[in-house]
Order: sequence, then structure tokens, then C-alpha cells
Amino acid sequence: MAKSALRVLEIMEFVASSKSGSATHTEISQALGIPKSSLTGLLRDLQRPGYLQLDRETGRFSIGSQVMFLAHAYIKNLNIVRVGAPVVHQLFLDLNEYTTMAIPKGDNVVVVCSETLPSPLAHSLNIGEHLPMLTSALGRAILAFVDEGERETYLKHYKPVAHTEFTKTDIGDIRRELAAIRESGLAYVREEFRPGITGYAAPVFNINGRPIASIGVALPTARIAPEHETRICTLLLERTTALSKRLGAKLQASPAELFKEDEDDEVEDAEA
Repeated sequence: MAKSALRVLEIMEFVASSKSGSATHTEISQALGIPKSSLTGLLRDLQRPGYLQLDRETGRFSIGSQVMFLAHAYIKNLNIVRVGAPVVHQLFLDLNEYTTMAIPKGDNVVVVCSETLPSPLAHSLNIGEHLPMLTSALGRAILAFVDEGERETYLKHYKPVAHTEFTKTDIGDIRRELAAIRESGLAYVREEFRPGITGYAAPVFNINGRPIASIGVALPTARIAPEHETRICTLLLERTTALSKRLGAKLQASPAELFKEDEDDEVEDAEA
């Protein structure tokens, strides 16, 4: 990759990953070791098409609208998002609770689709939001089912972060939690990542049996009732199993009735 192109990517990644979501000319120069004279031209070139934007009052650069356009184009063309979005939408209509889908990325999962009503979660889990793999229901639902070697790599590099007083930080507790998820097919996180919020999630598998996404439901802990919780868990498992089936996964442990072909499925397959 040409040096100038690499520099451009480094600048955008640094700005995007900054704690405040922005950085000054000097901060970028010092962090990346780019001479200020060279950096000025690069920043100017990134501003013209809208990849970066400058707040002239503060002198801070932040990610521009063109990056969001590219991100949405990428997400839109992901097959799992295209076929999973209707599932998320229907779950939301059925449960009237915050419903989302995430995909794995490094030590995190990234929200790629969500449906919500005004709630404490409405502005906290937007599309593109990163959640920790090990302390979110969406992440654990995926991590529990990856290859054992890959899972051990995650656990080996795990650096405990107590997001709340209820966050599990002991590696033994987390191992037991992941084993329980493999048994039930469902992840459950009670106030470990967000105070007062309980999350449920189930994995979505591809044709190779790999968990490529998870779909989750979150709601205030204070509103949880046994019947509603049972309905959430039942629908999550049914819908994610059906979606995995559509993606070609063979889930032998799933209820046989979920794999019965009806006339509508046969017509859909014939038209595909």
C-alpha cells in the first residue's frame, strides 16, 4: 500500500478511536509521527470529500459524513444484515423491547441492526456501537460457540473490566457461563454491562456451523416478569435457529419441528 494511502487510513482510525471522537492537528501529528507540514495537506484532502470535518471553534477534527455513507453501504451489503434485519424487526414487534443484531469484530461485537422505542437504551446502542465480547449477552452468545482454540485465545488475552458491580471478571466464572450458554443456546447478562439493564441473546450460525452474529433483546431489569422472560427466550431461540437454517446451518440439537419444510418454504426455495 502506498505510504500516503496508509497515512490517510492511520489518520482516520486515530481520529475515530480517540476518546472524544475528535483530535487536533497537533495530537494527530504527535501520535502518528507525521510532520505538521505534511499532515496539513493530508487533512485538507480528507476534508474536501467529507471524510473528516473540522470544528473551527475548537480546532478539532472528527469523522465526516462520507465515512458514515461508506459504513452504511458496507453494512447494507452484508448478507447476514440483509436477511437478519427482518428477523430483528419482527422480534421487536412481537416483544415491544429493544432488539438488536451484532457481528464479531476482534474483542468486541458491533451493532449492525437495531429496533427500539424511547428507552434508556435508545441512544446507547446505535448502529456501529462496539460492545465487549466477554461482558455483553450479544458477545457471549457468539464466543460460547466459536472453536475451542479461538475461544481460549480470547480468554487468554482477557483483561477484566468491571463495567458495573455485577460484572463477572473471574475467568473461572466466565468459563462456566460460556459452558452454560452452550448447553442452553442462550446468553443471559444481568446488569454486567449497563446498570439496571438485563440482556438476552442467541447466536446465528452459517453453513459451516460458525457463529457469525447474534440477536439480542434488552430491557430494564425492574420490568422483568417470568412469563415475559420465557417468551423472550423462546422467541429468540426459535427465530435465530430459523435464521441459521436459512443460512444453511445444520443444527442437529435444535427441535426437529423447526426444520420441517412447509409449502411456503418450498415455494421460496424454488423462487430463490
